[in-house]
Amino acid sequence: MGVVRFIAALWFCAMGAGAHAHLISAGNGLVNVLPERAVLLLAVPVSVFQNVDINQDGLLQPEEIRANRDRIIEQLNQSIRFEIGDAQGEVLDDQIMVSVHADDRQGTPQIEWLRQIKFPQEALSLPVKISLTGRLLNGEYLFQVKRVDGQELAKISASHPSHVFFNQSWGTFQAFFIDGWQHIVEGYDHLVFLVTLLAASVVWRRWFWLLTAFTLAHGITYGLASFGVVQVRSELIEPVIALTILITAALSLFKVQLRLRTEMVAVFGLGLFHGLGFASAMALQLQGQRYPMSSIVGFNLGVEAGQILICLILGGLFEILKRKSQQLENIRNGMIWSGFLAGGFWLFERI
Repeated sequence: MGVVRFIAALWFCAMGAGAHAHLISAGNGLVNVLPERAVLLLAVPVSVFQNVDINQDGLLQPEEIRANRDRIIEQLNQSIRFEIGDAQGEVLDDQIMVSVHADDRQGTPQIEWLRQIKFPQEALSLPVKISLTGRLLNGEYLFQVKRVDGQELAKISASHPSHVFFNQSWGTFQAFFIDGWQHIVEGYDHLVFLVTLLAASVVWRRWFWLLTAFTLAHGITYGLASFGVVQVRSELIEPVIALTILITAALSLFKVQLRLRTEMVAVFGLGLFHGLGFASAMALQLQGQRYPMSSIVGFNLGVEAGQILICLILGGLFEILKRKSQQLENIRNGMIWSGFLAGGFWLFERI
């Protein structure tokens, strides 16, 4: 019950302050597996709920929460599935926890749902599975699950709607492989860097060696950062990543021809900073992992799978346009100029 008391203390402090103080930010979830029960705390934005925000102002006022408490819990209950082993347990208590102004004139943009669930003692050491459905998947949720033998973090989203915690190293590998894939395919700055680098010269041998150098570099710094050997704040590394894009594009625009070995060394150096960028973006999920090597290997292989996909798509496009040399040249130059402008904009924005 220590966790429940702690949460309750935070709650009363927040209410006493009369401000929009929240226990956790929207999009976060905490699970604490205690003797005979589990405590789930989930912060959800108001936009998730249907027919609850009566005045449609994007906030929930105290009277709206009181009038729709059962509807809120019902919608949450339908959108999340929480299991330990194969058991869903017995719900002991549901609470809607929010902090709003005491004058009732302002509402809250999120609610915190606290649920206590009773499980048989023998089930509490089994894997924990969390699945999201429906409108909850309109956003991403970072879940932290704690129990006596350790803790794990995982991101649950539309592309990864469920996760099994404490599921041995293979489950951790799978989750981080998906995260690595998403970071390279959906990470616009890393994506622009790769496209700008490859578009400079359409030679498969060059692509192979440069991607190998980039892979080794960001794998090294990502691994070191994951184990806490190297720590760099994201606000420092993000401008440098923008600068790597700007430099790569500028070399191509000014027709600077580097020997392949020299170019590999340069790309290796730039890749070191990209690895720190990956690690800073994943810092929360890397803390307290039970299988650190599975997370590092899985994430890096996911990144490489994403790079291979980009390489195949770009290579296929260039092969199709190979016979139309002028069109190919225009597209290549367009990609490089786009990288130059994007790198310059991001550098200015991030500084």
